[in-house]
Amino acid sequence: MKSLEELNREAAEINLNIRKLMLNKNCFDEGLEEKIAVVVKITTLREQLARVQREIRIRAED
Repeated sequence: MKSLEELNREAAEINLNIRKLMLNKNCFDEGLEEKIAVVVKITTLREQLARVQREIRIRAED
């Protein structure tokens, strides 16, 4: 089981990855397939972030 500090660090890392993808997606002309891949990756990261944040909230309440 991860500690609260590890969960917070993981959430920060996921947020950073999402920001990087959002900022870099407009840096070069990419095809539709690449844009879809970026959207899928961001969606996956956001779902992962939601799970981590939910666990942080549950642990913080205890």
